[in-house]
Amino acid sequence: MTNNSKEIEEAEKAAAPEKQDLLSLNADDADRGAITLSKNCIARIVSKTAAGIEGFARFAPKGAGDILNIFSGKAYDSSMVIEFQDGGVNLKLAVNLYYGVYLPGVIKELKTRIADQIAAITGAKVGRIDVYVKDLVAPEDVENGDKSSEEDAEGDAESKEE
Repeated sequence: MTNNSKEIEEAEKAAAPEKQDLLSLNADDADRGAITLSKNCIARIVSKTAAGIEGFARFAPKGAGDILNIFSGKAYDSSMVIEFQDGGVNLKLAVNLYYGVYLPGVIKELKTRIADQIAAITGAKVGRIDVYVKDLVAPEDVENGDKSSEEDAEGDAESKEE
């Protein structure tokens, strides 16, 4: 192997996604090739599904550490942790819900609809979906892009760490 072809091979390996970042599904017709899903694919399903749930405001705001995701090309951030394990999907979600909604009801619907959509669209099984409610927001805060409640919550968290 020439020096140039070694460099190309190393570059291809570096550009290839990590094995834990992909989910391989068993195709009904294995002769025709494999089906592989990325975490971005799952993140898109989760985002679109959550947006349609009454009481769901948004995923918890991105932190400074999520700047790295911009450079890595990931569509999801620390508010959504996706793990592929034993041929299935596990999720950890950090969300903001609307103030005044029945939290257990919204969370139950969020988990159920996300699991159903992932299974319906991909055929993958869904294991755990852990939900962390980071904050409660007023509908007008979301519509106006007001981040005061988010900044207050982040300030509280920082003061507790000191």
